[in-house]
Amino acid sequence: LDPDTVLEMVAKGELPNFKRLIERGSFGSLQTSWPPQSPVAWSNFITGVNPGKHGLYDFIHLDRSQYGLLSSMSHTEPVGLEANLFGYKIPLTGGSTTSTRKFPAFWNELNRAGVPVAVHRIPANFPLEEDSEAVVFPDMGTPDLPGAASGLAFLWFERSAMADERGWGARRTGSSALQPVNVRRFNVDEEGRGVATATGTFTGPPDLDGTTSTSPVTFSIDTTGELPMLAAETELGLAIAQEGDWSDWVQVDYSLMGGVSAVSGWTRFMFVSAAPFAVYAAPVQMDPFAGDGAVSHPADASAELADAIGAYYTQGFPDAYKSYKIGLLTTEEFVSQSDTVLIERMEMLEYALDHFDRDGGLLFFYTGSLDLRCHMLWHCVDDQHPHQEPSGVVSSVPQEYAEKAEHFGLGEHLGMSYAEQINRVYRQVDDLLGYLLDRHEAQWPDAEFMVMSDHGFAPMRRVMNVNDWLVQEGYLVLKEGEASGSIGAYGIHEDGSIDWDSSPVDWEKTRAFSVGFNGVILNRVGREPRGMVQPDQAPALLAEMSAKLLKLQDQGNQVLTRVL
Repeated sequence: LDPDTVLEMVAKGELPNFKRLIERGSFGSLQTSWPPQSPVAWSNFITGVNPGKHGLYDFIHLDRSQYGLLSSMSHTEPVGLEANLFGYKIPLTGGSTTSTRKFPAFWNELNRAGVPVAVHRIPANFPLEEDSEAVVFPDMGTPDLPGAASGLAFLWFERSAMADERGWGARRTGSSALQPVNVRRFNVDEEGRGVATATGTFTGPPDLDGTTSTSPVTFSIDTTGELPMLAAETELGLAIAQEGDWSDWVQVDYSLMGGVSAVSGWTRFMFVSAAPFAVYAAPVQMDPFAGDGAVSHPADASAELADAIGAYYTQGFPDAYKSYKIGLLTTEEFVSQSDTVLIERMEMLEYALDHFDRDGGLLFFYTGSLDLRCHMLWHCVDDQHPHQEPSGVVSSVPQEYAEKAEHFGLGEHLGMSYAEQINRVYRQVDDLLGYLLDRHEAQWPDAEFMVMSDHGFAPMRRVMNVNDWLVQEGYLVLKEGEASGSIGAYGIHEDGSIDWDSSPVDWEKTRAFSVGFNGVILNRVGREPRGMVQPDQAPALLAEMSAKLLKLQDQGNQVLTRVL
């Protein structure tokens, strides 16, 4: 939520509910965290302290054993002792995932003081490690069922000109699984109408023997009616959607250990096209009905929410930004998916408010659709952005959005161009705020009410690779013939020690390097595995690098305004 954008739109009369809130309360433009990244900002909010105390300083942290990469928000212990059962390795010790945050959350302190607390969809709080009865649901940092941080989406498609045009091919990445399928068509008339079938598979979590689990799905397509219809059948359910729209949630089952064990999750389908055939599936979500504590505290809170509103996105950042970035979804399809997330969040909010009316205390509720849409669609409003695409119009909303929007006071805002989508999501959030203000004034007029954001938005047209600059200036020294890129030493000798020859960096000559988005790290003696900067050398080295960085020019423009 950018403060300048809010004030500009309020002045134009486009955000009546923000105007209403500002007039009865106050409005402040605040500085975000340092470094200015969401895991840092939300951790500051959660703890009330800075990164020096809670320990999160980036999206990515340095693996100080070999200069590799780690998630900043959670740490998984390596498996220790194992038992071998019919070819499956059963971990006996290790393998657990814990939060990296080193300072307690404010809501646990409040709850212990007797204040009821409900924290819905808080970013940077997975895995859950609560020590009170506060109700907590995580968001950013929560993976899907297979364990992908941003979710592993699926696309089944028929080889065609459309597939070539959209760049689809058989590939598997960390954020997508694309599967060309053979489509069989029956009883096709002169106008091409008939029925068709296709089969595919879902990729699931790793099995204990090291293989990846899978689950089948069967598609039936009927184009004999007014609108093409899809029926997608998994081993545990059936989902139906019309062309261009979304199905309801359906369960997916994965067999593990040769059928001895099983795990299930939930997905939903978008029927992209009947001819040529194309179906998109959301990442398979952890099962909220399981009530196992993975996606809520107390453990049964997720099941109670699912009983009230049905299955829902449990992963963090559910808006399909990764699928959009790699071309699985068009701009209009991404907006459609994000609309389904927003209407789902409104249902969660209504559930949370009903419980707040019963319990009182403190309620926190996060919705991230504005954030993800601004990240993904800013190029549509900035003609100097390096990525440009032909403009288009978002002409429809998902059926479930249309059915539920009036209840929550959400406008459909249809027929809007791509360039209008940023303002559209601000208006949607303004509608959401109106719903909140109405309930606040009617039910809890004396309660404190606050709207907050962890950062604003501005154009981003240039990117600097810090390690390239460090190489250029002689602070990061590469071995002969090597190029900057991954700097870690990922090779392991037979005795388990690090193979330093596997790194492209000459660590004996390297004084500084970069891992993550906002930092330069000194290669300090006693801290890094191949450290060579002595403590008394560090202040002068930092001053020298800071001065050079502040003088750095890019086509006549100053690259950095400050270095801390």
